[in-house]
Amino acid sequence: MPRYSQYFLGVLSCYMFFLLLRFYFSDDYTDWIESNQDETDLKSVTLRGDKTEIFGLWHRCFAENMLQITDSEEFWRSFVGISRKCDSQSNVNRLGIVTLKNSDEMKQVLFPKIFNAGPHNFFTIGIGRDIRAEKQFRRKMLKLGNNVTFFGADPIPYKNGELYSQIGSYFPLAIGGKSGISNARVMEKYGYIETNMIHIDIVYFFKEILNITTIDNLWFDAEGEEFNNDFFDVFYENGRFEQNKIDVCQINIEIHITSDVANRKREFMKFLKRVIEEKRYGVFFGDAYGHIRMYMFNFSSQYCLEKF
Repeated sequence: MPRYSQYFLGVLSCYMFFLLLRFYFSDDYTDWIESNQDETDLKSVTLRGDKTEIFGLWHRCFAENMLQITDSEEFWRSFVGISRKCDSQSNVNRLGIVTLKNSDEMKQVLFPKIFNAGPHNFFTIGIGRDIRAEKQFRRKMLKLGNNVTFFGADPIPYKNGELYSQIGSYFPLAIGGKSGISNARVMEKYGYIETNMIHIDIVYFFKEILNITTIDNLWFDAEGEEFNNDFFDVFYENGRFEQNKIDVCQINIEIHITSDVANRKREFMKFLKRVIEEKRYGVFFGDAYGHIRMYMFNFSSQYCLEKF
């Protein structure tokens, strides 16, 4: 074989190897691998467990095990174990909840149980340079014949803006309980930092900026400001969501522990006890990896109960 032909084949082989390597580490490869799970996940729409029964069993278990705890440190430490115990006792999987995978975490979702469910709004508050799970959700919803309108907010445009614009509308904003200048823990180019940022009131963001009062999915990464500005009050009975007729069906929330640890654990205990006492949201799939993650479903909304 002539020398130039050997050289050409060598260059071509290197180039093909480079393309395969790039594909292997790309989101396209991840989507291709994970799409094999779609058929199994989409069967979840046929699961129609009795929501009243499941919620009742879960609530009884959670109330019996959590309301009696008065120490916030113990409450925080006990949450994951009791959450998993109550999920199992109530057989919450009968609802058809599906788990999606981000790079370093899990997200839970319910797909609409009705065909051609109409508009579906999806909000990511705190993008964190990762939209793998959002893309999985979009792909599965399209296979069900449902379109999703995505809205993402993160105060750091680096990578977040480019990524989220692939699937929906990106807003370079910090969202919190109140508008103003507050502390936030954000992911800058080289890692997390704590800094003061201008926050936009979440109710104002939904209702006034976007004119949306029905949120099918809300993924919220709670990293700082919300502990100081009564953010969690929005979920309470007669709270600001209810006062403004904002329906939020499904919530994946991640609660970080950084500075002011004791106060944050007290606020978490206060929040979760209030949720249990009001019997509006179910709280499932508790998980902890330095911070706490959980999935909430709104059992008080007729819209949510009928759609999911």
